[in-house]
This record gives sequence, C-alpha cells and structure tokens, in this order.
Amino acid sequence: MPSKLLPSLFQLVDVNHRLTVLEIGPAVPETVNFFSQFKCKLHFIDLYNEPFVRDQQAELSEKELRHAFEEQFRFPPGCKFDLCLLWDFLSYLDDPALRAFNSALRPWVHSGTKAHGFGVHHLAIRLDNIQYGVVKKDTLSLRKRKSDQMSCHPHSQIEMHEMLNCFDFERGLLLSDGKLEMLLKSRS
Repeated sequence: MPSKLLPSLFQLVDVNHRLTVLEIGPAVPETVNFFSQFKCKLHFIDLYNEPFVRDQQAELSEKELRHAFEEQFRFPPGCKFDLCLLWDFLSYLDDPALRAFNSALRPWVHSGTKAHGFGVHHLAIRLDNIQYGVVKKDTLSLRKRKSDQMSCHPHSQIEMHEMLNCFDFERGLLLSDGKLEMLLKSRS
C-alpha cells in the first residue's frame, strides 16, 4: 500500500542520532528490515491482543485502563520516542480507553515526537482486520490479522484531537476506502 504521509516521518531524521521507535502491533520482518538502515531502538507492543483492550475495556474504569496501559509501557528510564507507529489502533479504543492510552503514552513523548496512524473520515466506515508493516519510506505492507476482528470505536478528528491530546494533527489525507491517513506531531 502506498503512503503519502509516512515519508514525512523521515524527512528530518538525523542519521547520526539514534531513533527510538514505538510500534503498536507485533514485529513483522519487513518493519525490522526497514529500520535496520537506521541507528535505532525499536519497541513493539502488541496491544491488539491484550485482553484488557480486546475484551474488557468497557468493563474497566478509565483509571484501570490507564494503569493497564502503563503496565505495558514499562520502557527504560529516560526513554522518549521519536516516532510512534499507531496504525489503526486508536479506532479500536472507546473514549475512556483512548484517554487512558493518551495519559499512559504522554510521559514517553518529547517535543519532537511524530506519529503516524489511520482514522476514519466517516464514523460508518468499517475497518479491515489487518496489520501493517513498513516496506519502504512510502510503502506499507498489509496482512490479515490472525486474531478475530475487534469492536471498532471510530472517532471524529475533533474527538481524536480532544482525547489524544499529547499530539496535534499535522496532516491528514483521505484515502479511497474512507480511511484517513494521519501524521501527528507532539503537542507543545
């Protein structure tokens, strides 16, 4: 799948600076291979298969959800992410879970952090059950996710802006399937 916004993540990359990358999803060979050209530290957190996300988010309070995300985000002290690959994960979180995710991620974001992901242009859009990988700076791989489709909780751009407030929208691009490709930057 071609991507017009993904290349923007790499425009200002300093090849002498070690990148720290967070991917929400499992490690796939093409992503690991792609990032091998950079000095970087990759962190893969497959939240798609966590029971508190998949099965229980409606049963947990926002505080319990934040704690569950924080337990997953046990990164080394001083870790700050330069790039976050969120894919379509945000559309699987209901409102309290999205706010909890935002709160748990905030300590790991710095003023130069950029993120890439997908949302929906219309709330009626149904997401495909796929996982992503990075093949090239402008090309993503798509493969069917082995687990069952999760319940979708799409958010409008305004809602996303309010609940995912550690980021601002830098650019958005409407795709032919009704999804919205998003480039986010850390909110100062």
